[in-house]
Amino acid sequence: MKYLYFVYAVLLFSAFTSCKKDDNKKPDSTNPSKPVIAAVRDSVSYTIDGQTYTAGGFDVDNVSSSGGEDANRKLVYPDKNNIHAYSLVGNPDSVMYFQKIRIFTNSVNMNVFFLKKYVRQNQGLYWMPGLKDVLKLFTVGKHPLAEDFEWQNSQNGVAIDVAAGNIGSSSYNAYNGPQTIAFPAGFQKNSTFEITSFTPTTTGNGYNLEAKFTAVVFTADGQQKTLENGYLRVNFGIWYNTLAK
Repeated sequence: MKYLYFVYAVLLFSAFTSCKKDDNKKPDSTNPSKPVIAAVRDSVSYTIDGQTYTAGGFDVDNVSSSGGEDANRKLVYPDKNNIHAYSLVGNPDSVMYFQKIRIFTNSVNMNVFFLKKYVRQNQGLYWMPGLKDVLKLFTVGKHPLAEDFEWQNSQNGVAIDVAAGNIGSSSYNAYNGPQTIAFPAGFQKNSTFEITSFTPTTTGNGYNLEAKFTAVVFTADGQQKTLENGYLRVNFGIWYNTLAK
């Protein structure tokens, strides 16, 4: 499955909070210091086909990134006689923006996309949102599973790629050409992705996120599976447009 990423390094940076201290300042009992929030150690687990995959601590690597694609896309065939020549064309005034977290070890491999549509002209530059808007992607609470990511790109929410053994599965209907097998709309209605905690660290190391989830996932050849008992704890950096309002 191919993903199209547009990361403007000049415009974006990974936002980390910092904690200043003055060694010469006397303690103020009326204004106690805030508790230290350090970066958590990454942890992930999930069950597919009755087998549980888990990893944690120093064995886990994660990479965060961001990007965007046209939103509200339609499938267009320039030549109706050639089904292999197609385009996914979206509205020029909108974009499906995402923050991606990739978690991987020798036994676990998962991508989590946090998705939201934006209007291009309302952003500071092109389609990149500012910090205030990006943080809304990680609001504590339940988020829907977006069913049409990498195809129509019309739904906000969360999308997941996950591996069970050497077989990859996805929680969304991506378009992969004429061989695409699509599930009817509503297949994620009983799925959940709940962010239970999201906090900035006080040590300058990004943000800590904790979530639990279930989802319907399926392979490229249409084999449907149930992703159960999903748990994610991860520390990561956030990308955003520093010039956006």
